Amino acid sequence: MKVFLPICLMFFSYLLGSIPFGILIGKLKGIDIRNYGSHNIGATNALRVLGPALGILVFILDFSKGAIPIIITKYIINWPADYPTYLIHPLIYGILAIIGHLFPVFLKFKGGKGISCFAGVMVLYCWQISVIAFLTFIIVFLITKIVSISSMLASLMLIVSYFILGIKDIPLLVMISLMFVLIVYKHRSNIMRLIKGEENKIDFSKKEK
Repeated sequence: MKVFLPICLMFFSYLLGSIPFGILIGKLKGIDIRNYGSHNIGATNALRVLGPALGILVFILDFSKGAIPIIITKYIINWPADYPTYLIHPLIYGILAIIGHLFPVFLKFKGGKGISCFAGVMVLYCWQISVIAFLTFIIVFLITKIVSISSMLASLMLIVSYFILGIKDIPLLVMISLMFVLIVYKHRSNIMRLIKGEENKIDFSKKEK
């Protein structure tokens, strides 16, 4: 019985992460965003295809997919002292939400790039390094207008700020290091376009079709 609640929350975290809010919001307007723009289901493509208002809504919803499991497991549940750490560490549930976003069961395991969901996990788990990463994202984006390079540099800054601030949390370090590698891998097509000078910039004045 001791493992029942953690396992239920693990399934919940993955299934929550699997909800394709970008597709659901798009279909409310009769648009499948997978058929336009970068064909991705995430907030950046939603912003391009559906416009800023709905793009921001998709970001908030995807952000919440990562934030909610951390809120529940870190701030709401008072785990008994005899529960093993490998069952109740909040990052376990945050990672499962991200995996759900990347490989959603509802979309035959073909999901987004995980940035918004990852942001939700990080802000609720360790806001200090998240603030530095967010500022990095904003500065790079204001200069380049390119989300992909802003996201990759922000994820790298999570690792840098971890050491700068002297944080002692090995599970966190392992997670942000693995996520940086995964984020770079998921952005490999963006990297090729960046090298060729062909990466799309965000234009808030129009929707992309």
